[in-house]
Amino acid sequence: MMRRLRHPITVFVVIVLAVIGAGVGVLAGTLPPAHTTPAASQPPPIPPSSTELFDSCIGRKPTGLTTAQATRIINRVNVIASDQLQMTAACPGGPVLIGLHPGDEELAHQLLVDYGRNMAVMVGLTIYNGSPGRSPRCGRLTPSAALPLGLHLALQLQRKSVRSGGNFSGAVVVSEHGQGSFSMETGQPLVAVLVRPGTLQVVGIDSEVIAGGGDLTQVTPGETSTIPVVGGTARCDGGLGSALPPGAYQIIVLVAPEGRHPYPAYLTPPRPIRVTA
Repeated sequence: MMRRLRHPITVFVVIVLAVIGAGVGVLAGTLPPAHTTPAASQPPPIPPSSTELFDSCIGRKPTGLTTAQATRIINRVNVIASDQLQMTAACPGGPVLIGLHPGDEELAHQLLVDYGRNMAVMVGLTIYNGSPGRSPRCGRLTPSAALPLGLHLALQLQRKSVRSGGNFSGAVVVSEHGQGSFSMETGQPLVAVLVRPGTLQVVGIDSEVIAGGGDLTQVTPGETSTIPVVGGTARCDGGLGSALPPGAYQIIVLVAPEGRHPYPAYLTPPRPIRVTA
């Protein structure tokens, strides 16, 4: 069962860096000979600045906070922010680091007013310093390798629209209509990205920490398997603000190998979705 968690900052960094690749698994398809040519693995198209920002406590210098003082602030923020929190942590000597959902700039402003230099706030993937920050830039997905004859991937969504700053869910349907078989060891759920229509330019991702269970997907001739998918609207197109602005986008899920395995990387056919105010 998938659930969303609040974690210390180190775990949050790992998830942000793995948000495209987390849960997409190791492909070990037993495919017809004509389709065994491997495709090169692609790096996750995520903001390269995320690690540097968090490793340096988003550039903030120690403020002299004791561990007890930081704990009291975190406890208070847990009450104030409640479900708007994505993460809480404390840098050595301060400040306290707070991560909020995309679109929660109003709460971010309140926290900075209340705690001043003892508070550092991330909203989605952006740093909030009293006004909406500029989002990082995600990269582009590498074009999909050709699917083996008979193998089909389809993306199903629970809704055709999502609120700016919100999350969405769906499923990848893997079906085998040929003579081959398909096997993928995956940590579910898979993670979807938002792209500009007609392109592979990633502009929105899920900035939340996701915990899921591992699973082995095996599809033999005539069989179909369904894999859960989650995604979000944290902005990563270089624009101002933490949440993707309203408009028309497309959703794609990368089904790719982990690490340096020489297996093909596939993209699901894009599905349209509208981001609303």
